[in-house]
Amino acid sequence: MVIQDFLFRKHLNDGETILSVAHKHLWVVLPTIFKDLFFGVGIPMFLFMLFPQIAFYMLIWVWGGLLVLSYHLYDWYFDAWLMTNQGVLDVEWKSFFNRTSARIEYHMVEGVSYEVTGFWQTVLNFGVVTLEKVGSGVLVQLVNVNNPKRVERELLGCQKKYLTQKAFREHGALKDLLTDMVMGHIKDNDLIEDLQKKINE
Repeated sequence: MVIQDFLFRKHLNDGETILSVAHKHLWVVLPTIFKDLFFGVGIPMFLFMLFPQIAFYMLIWVWGGLLVLSYHLYDWYFDAWLMTNQGVLDVEWKSFFNRTSARIEYHMVEGVSYEVTGFWQTVLNFGVVTLEKVGSGVLVQLVNVNNPKRVERELLGCQKKYLTQKAFREHGALKDLLTDMVMGHIKDNDLIEDLQKKINE
């Protein structure tokens, strides 16, 4: 998780750590990767073997092909849901200089569900995970996510852990408040008793 914390650090708050990351299934991006490799690397290498004198131009072509390939791989990797110790981050990578994220706190999550439909989705185990926000009816979806059942289970586990810790923190704060009130009341009663003793003397 240290590498993921580093790669996604721009989206995290202070003290926030990533517990799990949900990506789209690699199957979704494989056709694009193969196309990038074929047109960006395969063809120029073939042309270089036929015409070695144009090596410089083929090198530029391969460099451009690898740049396009890295763009698509970045797009796949950085379009993800981050389940942290504070909430869910829906991260979207649009370009090397354009990233967005939307945060949904765990106490705002009303329900999580997943759906797997279709032959390839069933065989390769990918589908749609849907998160519903409390009271708004707003649905946030991650489409073509790898192993949607695991993602749903991990998200619910992170939510349960967060809500349990929040309840303990609130319980501790309430306990401290009540203790302070009782101690203040006892001190006030002692003060009144001291004043009554002085008056009686």
